[in-house]
Amino acid sequence: MRFLAWILLLAPAVSLFGQTAFSNEERIRKLENSLLAPCCWAEPIAQHRSEVALQMKREIEDFVRQGKTDREILDFYKQKYGARVLVEPEGALWWWMHAVPLAVLAASLAVVGVVLRRWLRPLPAS
Repeated sequence: MRFLAWILLLAPAVSLFGQTAFSNEERIRKLENSLLAPCCWAEPIAQHRSEVALQMKREIEDFVRQGKTDREILDFYKQKYGARVLVEPEGALWWWMHAVPLAVLAASLAVVGVVLRRWLRPLPAS
């Protein structure tokens, strides 16, 4: 009976320890996918295999182990390499990157709709 009581007491602690390790790994992957490799600016460091990208991955793991927040880590790399290192731009740039393509798509669909209505309109009887 005492053994069962100890198991019930320790089970939540063990599960919380496992969640922390998992969430740290999750955070590391998320951060690696949030930063571009500064050698070519072509892909996130999660996929890139350059020496700079590998060094950044090691630094991110160290920062997470030290308890730094995601914002602190991203700000560190933003100061080191500039805002270009971020996969997703911040502030007004984010708005332009997401809103303008949607507005262009909506305007294009409206133009296509008007053109189709005119083409499909019956010809006047002569």
